Amino acid sequence: MIPTYRCGTRKAIDELAAELNLRIENWMQDWPIEVVSPADIDVYIDHYHKLTDDDKKFVLMQGILDTTEYQPTEELFLKYCSQVNQILEADFHLHAYTIFLLHLP
Repeated sequence: MIPTYRCGTRKAIDELAAELNLRIENWMQDWPIEVVSPADIDVYIDHYHKLTDDDKKFVLMQGILDTTEYQPTEELFLKYCSQVNQILEADFHLHAYTIFLLHLP
């Protein structure tokens, strides 16, 4: 079954950019992937846990997934995979479409 399509809202992106002091330009198509840094993954995960807005959680998770993928060591990658998996399981209803996209061939 294909989950319902979902994308980030401009409001969520603008607010996250301000809250996390991340740059944002009108031409950016894949925000937050274009602006996150693997070195700041703890900041993003901590911020995610403080959020109550589902749209902001949805957008931020895209950046968290990207920063997880680009961790510099296998040890860090596995550490963050475990943390992110827990979040995805807890908030599956928010991230079902993102998870679906990750599993496309």
